[in-house]
Amino acid sequence: MIWTRSELIRNPHVHIDEDVTVDSEVFANTTRINSVKTAHVSGEGYLEGTDRFYVTLHIEGIMLCPDAITNKEIEVPFETDTQEYYSFEESDSNDESVRIVTDETIDLIPAVVDAIYLEIPLQATEAEPEDYPSGDGWRIMSEEDYEKSRKERIDPRLAKLKEFKQD
Repeated sequence: MIWTRSELIRNPHVHIDEDVTVDSEVFANTTRINSVKTAHVSGEGYLEGTDRFYVTLHIEGIMLCPDAITNKEIEVPFETDTQEYYSFEESDSNDESVRIVTDETIDLIPAVVDAIYLEIPLQATEAEPEDYPSGDGWRIMSEEDYEKSRKERIDPRLAKLKEFKQD
């Protein structure tokens, strides 16, 4: 998924359909993902004139993330679409969505990595409620259990009023 400007001028329309390997070192600075197990990129790209390259990508695969409850590594599927714009020439506009090409070579891997970063879940878990950790006087509960306990709980300020309830 690397093209030079001269290759794109000879063949301005590019079809993309390949498996990509993403180095796990790319995700070293985040704790929400360990690595990407598989990633498949498909899409189309075309060169407009001789200085702008537009590409539409569909990325799907499996990322390996730590479980939010047990911290074991789990597989989390992802799927995303993205559009990228590359320019071989500097422009005066401050359009941050355009990636400036500095060495006459377009590499789509940084765009793929950016798209995967946007798909990293805040939390992911495969743990069953019985696997949740607990301790002396505390336990982790599911959101459903928490909502149920809130409905059953009586406000201590109003507990005395319950005694006055007439039959």
